[in-house]
Amino acid sequence: MRPYLLLTRRSFHILLTLWALVFAGEASAQEIEICYNFSCKTRQTVTLSQTEWHSIIGWFYPGATSAAGEREQLRRAIGWMEVVVGRHTPTHRDKGLNLEKNPNFPGQLDCIDESLNITTYMHLFESQGHLRWHHVMDRAYRSGGFDAHWAGQLQEVATGERFIIDSWFQDNGMLPYIARSAKWEDLTEARILLFSEAD
Repeated sequence: MRPYLLLTRRSFHILLTLWALVFAGEASAQEIEICYNFSCKTRQTVTLSQTEWHSIIGWFYPGATSAAGEREQLRRAIGWMEVVVGRHTPTHRDKGLNLEKNPNFPGQLDCIDESLNITTYMHLFESQGHLRWHHVMDRAYRSGGFDAHWAGQLQEVATGERFIIDSWFQDNGMLPYIARSAKWEDLTEARILLFSEAD
């Protein structure tokens, strides 16, 4: 066979990746509705360019070879999504662990805003085929007086295990926290403050 017809495994993978990036979203702008300013007081539709959207979904390529790998890809895609969305909205000012209900600047998010936005992002990723190891679920909620809290949630396909994904603890654009839902729901679980990744 002629040498120039031979593709290394690496070259073939790169070609497949480029093909996927071109056809996922079909070279069009991506509209996303987000909210901020506490309890979704402000809603805004953001239009991302093709280049911006591809920079976000690029975190899912090459495809994950395990559910844990896909969760790490998802963390990075959501963190970068926040950066990109923050270029179009005042959410770039968002501070983690900010409990102030009347900040002197627009763009702050509480756990309601964060969980709804993350769920929107994950549904979009799932609908375009970027999640293969997980299904997006309804938001998770825990109630414990002062510690009442909302978070995004997904389910591992193979095991049925649920995981929360939560960016409220971090400033805008930093990697969100992921934990097994059962641990997150346990209010005695202090590990939530360590921002460590679930296996």
